[in-house]
Amino acid sequence: MITAQFTLGKKTAFPLGILMGLNAYEIGMVVLLCEVVLMSVILYFLELSSDKFRITRYLMNRSEQIQTSIAKRAWIGHLMKYGWIAPLVITAIPFMGGVWSGMAVSKVMNLSVKKSLWSVGAGAVFGCLIFVLAALGLVNLVDLSTA
Repeated sequence: MITAQFTLGKKTAFPLGILMGLNAYEIGMVVLLCEVVLMSVILYFLELSSDKFRITRYLMNRSEQIQTSIAKRAWIGHLMKYGWIAPLVITAIPFMGGVWSGMAVSKVMNLSVKKSLWSVGAGAVFGCLIFVLAALGLVNLVDLSTA
């Protein structure tokens, strides 16, 4: 199940864990621990490699240009304070992305390491909670139909 989580994500780890006979809470804890480890590893590699590739340098420079031009506008400048929400949403919503996508977005948005870890971490917790609730609902649905 851990291999499934690291390679294919929550969408595979939860059904596999249920087939293995684990309950949704146990699966959720394993998935959450795996995502914390994965977050740290991805952040480390992004920090090491982002300056070495031309496309990432271009994306980061372009992002900085767009952010400075947008920050000059009064009402949008206030919204820039809430840029950490984007990685949180991308990480939390099932089948939208995950830790990989959330960390990449936070890097392109030039968020600090602290904001990146907090927003993607919160997204991982919310995403895991969504999958736990869905797994509990499916298990209860199957139990009711067999009775």
